[in-house]
Amino acid sequence: METLNLIPPSVEWQTYRNDTTEMTVLLVDENDTAIDLTDWTFTGKVREYPSDTTVIETLIITKIDNALTIVLDNSDLPLTSYFDIEGINSENNKVSTVLRGRIAVEEDVTR
Repeated sequence: METLNLIPPSVEWQTYRNDTTEMTVLLVDENDTAIDLTDWTFTGKVREYPSDTTVIETLIITKIDNALTIVLDNSDLPLTSYFDIEGINSENNKVSTVLRGRIAVEEDVTR
């Protein structure tokens, strides 16, 4: 029996308070071929806990070809929070979460 896994990949994003916090994600298929993201827009939210109603940060996402560059302002985040990145296809309204994870913020010393 095979299992169909529709859960998006998960990462632990470790950051240092007030440093520029950015990551780039390449979206490819099972053959490592770039996925065409022409009709897709992406948004990302950060919440202290996934079930919270309050969004504590909105991620800035830039799409170039099959790459998403995600920028996070961690200056006011709690030490632990959660995020995901969701894409919406403008042609067929398909919704797909492409990444999720936990954000860990370590306090800085030099301010």
